[in-house]
Amino acid sequence: MKLTLSWLKDHLDTEADAATIAARITMLGLEVESVEDRAKALAPFTVAYVKEATKHPNADKLSVCRVNDGTGERQIVCGAKNFKAGDRVPVALPGTVMPSGFAISVSKLRDVDSAGMMCSSEELGLGKGEDGLLILTPRQPAVGTPLNSLFGAPDTVLEISVTPNRGDCLGIR
Repeated sequence: MKLTLSWLKDHLDTEADAATIAARITMLGLEVESVEDRAKALAPFTVAYVKEATKHPNADKLSVCRVNDGTGERQIVCGAKNFKAGDRVPVALPGTVMPSGFAISVSKLRDVDSAGMMCSSEELGLGKGEDGLLILTPRQPAVGTPLNSLFGAPDTVLEISVTPNRGDCLGIR
């Protein structure tokens, strides 16, 4: 069973953090399989503005983009086709570790430097979305905004294993 910390706190009179609540649930005889802080997972990603997108000189299916990530302008090579200049998209800068475990670094793609990665919802661990990049609404949010602040403060999710003899633990109260 999965439940969010905010939902659990709607039913509990507590200010305890996720680790304390998970330990208490374990002491009650249930197994906490995982505690996932979704806000922390999205923290390294920011909103970028695509200033320009041109065809890659050495590849038909790639674009060379100039993007502003709030700290400055950078060049990123991208394989998505669903964006245009003027769009706002999530960006992972060099040093970011993706949810898949892949580390973003400055690299060359077909002899063109790329300093980051523009991201799809699936690459961010938000589930399968449309094909291509996650396009954020125009004019909002501001360039450089941390992505974790856009989704209503993503919550901590606790996954609890409920055994057949503890059906009482499946109720709301």
